[in-house]
Amino acid sequence: MSYQTERDQFVVAMTREGLPLDTIYMLLRCATTLNRLAELACSSEAADRDRIPCPEAAWDARTHKGRKAETGPCLCDFDGEHHDIPRIRLQDYRTEQRAIAAVPSSWTVITEGDPRGYTLKIIPPSYAERNKGRDRLNLDAIGVPPAPSRLRF
Repeated sequence: MSYQTERDQFVVAMTREGLPLDTIYMLLRCATTLNRLAELACSSEAADRDRIPCPEAAWDARTHKGRKAETGPCLCDFDGEHHDIPRIRLQDYRTEQRAIAAVPSSWTVITEGDPRGYTLKIIPPSYAERNKGRDRLNLDAIGVPPAPSRLRF
């Protein structure tokens, strides 16, 4: 199925669920970004080498007063001290937070790190009855189609 057809079907499904068009287009952009980041994380050694300090441990270098430059969660494998993380992990986290903030609080956003399938899935409140009693890996959800990444390695 072509991206345009899949995208149109997604827009129709989300409009029926009551999402406004600007939110739908934001989710499509987030899905494309998450898919591109997942492809880079899986295929590029450079993505792992480009490291930055953990957002929770980033100190303000200008004032040297111990104030945090950027507040955020710990994205490193915290084992008593913070470590540098790949920059791509922070970009992935920010895109995921943008997608979560775009939908109403009664909706659920699921992200996956495997670029072979949907990297962003949405569960509207109308799917609550279908998903009752299912585990996290077996939920009915609507996949957000990413645009072709056009990455070449």
